[in-house]
Amino acid sequence: MTSFSNQTKQEICGGIRRTAERRAFLTGILLGTRRFSAEEIVLQTECEALAGLFPQLIREAAPKLKYDTEFRGRSGKQPVWCFTVSGTAETAALCRALGISQTARSESVSALPVKIFAAALAGCFVISGSITDPERGYHLEMLLPDAALAEALRERLAEIQPMIPLKATVRKGGTLLYLKQNEQICDALTYIGAPNASMALVEQQIYRSFRSQTNRRMNCDLANIDKTITAGTQQVQDIERIRDTIGLEQLPENLQEIAAARLRDPEASLSDLGAQCSPPLSRSGVHHRMQRISEIAKKLNT
Repeated sequence: MTSFSNQTKQEICGGIRRTAERRAFLTGILLGTRRFSAEEIVLQTECEALAGLFPQLIREAAPKLKYDTEFRGRSGKQPVWCFTVSGTAETAALCRALGISQTARSESVSALPVKIFAAALAGCFVISGSITDPERGYHLEMLLPDAALAEALRERLAEIQPMIPLKATVRKGGTLLYLKQNEQICDALTYIGAPNASMALVEQQIYRSFRSQTNRRMNCDLANIDKTITAGTQQVQDIERIRDTIGLEQLPENLQEIAAARLRDPEASLSDLGAQCSPPLSRSGVHHRMQRISEIAKKLNT
């Protein structure tokens, strides 16, 4: 079954259409790939959509470029597609075609025009990022090869989209850019071309909120039921004590009436007991009479 992260990447790849965006997307892929040097550039992906799109992007950017393709099937896991550009001449040609510095990829970030920065960031995410299934939590991340590149991307995004404040930490010899707030992740997904994935997060948040409210309401109702049963049990005990000691006929008529109603229905709420009286009593009226019965029962206990 395709993961939510893979579905998100497929959606992004399917939306990269215009020439400038496609070049920026390929630039972002090269910026985000971990194995990048003057001698060799290697891209590995589990995303089938990216594996199909990458050769097209290469043909458009550097038609004569030579590279190797490898498909690795894995039992019980997602297969992996691997693309390798070997040799200093080939890697230099690819970087030159896209305006990427081979010695400092971070320098290429500031050169990206604002209009296509989203596509470049999308390429970075597709090759180096992941997102948690919204049913399990909210977390989006990109593991990038060096701190300078990560900081350049984070600062540039903060300038263009202040509502998407990427955070950074160190992990596995690289720098991790991440978001944990649902609203920020939704904004980021929409920005990099995954509005359907963003909507899925919104729907999951609404569902979680509804479920939480329902659970709170049920817990409150159960607590009220427990209180009603506990109070009713105590009231029955008080009435039986009076009955067995002096007799209920010794009570005023209004207290006899409510006592008889309670004995008939030990678990009824005060409002339901009040409805059985003639004339009907309010909840506070029933409570007042039950308090008087309780006081009489306590005096008989002493």
